Amino acid sequence: MRRSSVCRRAVRLAATALLALGFLGSGSAQAELRGHGGFVKDVALSQDGRFALTASFDYTVIYWDAERQEALAVLDAHEAAVNAVAFLPGGRALSASDDGTLRVWDLNAQDTQRILRGHEGRVPALALSPNGDLAASGGWDNSVRLWDVESGEALHLLEGHENNVNVVAFSPDGRQLLSGGYDGKLLLWDVESGDLLQGLEGNGFPINALVFVNDGREAISAGVDESLHLWDLESGSRLAEVGRHEGAILALALSPDGETLASAGLDRRIRFWDVEHREELISLPGHLAPVWSLAFAPDGARLFSAGSDEVVRVWDLESGEEIGVSLATRETPPIDLSGDPELARGEKVFRTCAVCHSVTPGSGRRAGPTLYKVFGRPAGSVEDYNYSSALDGSDIIWTGETISDLFRLGPDLYTPGSKMPVQRISGDEDLAALMRYLEEVTGPQE
Repeated sequence: MRRSSVCRRAVRLAATALLALGFLGSGSAQAELRGHGGFVKDVALSQDGRFALTASFDYTVIYWDAERQEALAVLDAHEAAVNAVAFLPGGRALSASDDGTLRVWDLNAQDTQRILRGHEGRVPALALSPNGDLAASGGWDNSVRLWDVESGEALHLLEGHENNVNVVAFSPDGRQLLSGGYDGKLLLWDVESGDLLQGLEGNGFPINALVFVNDGREAISAGVDESLHLWDLESGSRLAEVGRHEGAILALALSPDGETLASAGLDRRIRFWDVEHREELISLPGHLAPVWSLAFAPDGARLFSAGSDEVVRVWDLESGEEIGVSLATRETPPIDLSGDPELARGEKVFRTCAVCHSVTPGSGRRAGPTLYKVFGRPAGSVEDYNYSSALDGSDIIWTGETISDLFRLGPDLYTPGSKMPVQRISGDEDLAALMRYLEEVTGPQE
């Protein structure tokens, strides 16, 4: 059998170029699609590779011109983090969110065409059938659902997992569906009937990613145990361990020719594997934070990687170079913290908040509104932020006392129905330090 494909040759060329440039072993990617204000959870490419979709913790989907690395539209209608995206036929897109819904988008009108409801919890998993007629979703309600994309009708409810479903994938012929979850199981389903065909028992560790390989006869799964496992889908047996990462694996992608696998995760590196010979080809430095998603371009010459550093990076596998030259740094504290332990403590407490909120004017597509001049401001009043209806008509004025109450009680009790994730700070010293830090960086109470 032919050992080297076009994609494998490209990867090996990339390795040589990256070594020459000094990128292997240290350094960071320099190309990026930058526009999100939170973790980028997924990236998908159009069939011709000209356009991309990205999903983010900031509640938005961005539609990109992938060749020019230019944002064409920001789709902002979900009520929570967006976890997955896919292109649909006819200039449409599909997204899945922590708000429990799937949305069909008209990319030309930049608006929601249809909302698919059924899950009773977060929806992290999404897959589209090869012909684009069916969609599969997996949720934290332990279920997998099959949908008719055109009508929005729920065709099958697939129940068999004992915990959260993290990933779903259609076979190359579209006749089977594979799902993986927190329970460590892989379940193989018949798409037409919804029947369970095979249960593959793993080692008990949660499964985060999977792909069909070898014309759908086998599959590779990866997850919290830091390993890639090869499965025989007919017998349900594990054939081999393909390779490992240093940390949980979050993403897998198969090259268009089916011969090269890319993997990434918490260790921030992107690793390429020869599927047939089960050997690692190269390992690239990927992101400044964990990598959540990978996608090959249709020609196999580029790889897109999405990460917690809020960007999608584009890798030219033929030359080993990045496409683009910008590398922005995360917002740094705008005040001098040296010599003031309380301010330093407040800045440390604020790091969790900084994932969703900036402290400068403009919300900047983050998951939450800017906190600039927050003291003395009515709740729900930042003009450039899309608030949930829960804050309409709120009589809350943000002060040191009300913000402290928000964190003591939690937003689920203090502002029920709002978009803010459940977060509590019980320590009085931490709260006092946070309030002082916020007053210093956002401006004093008006």
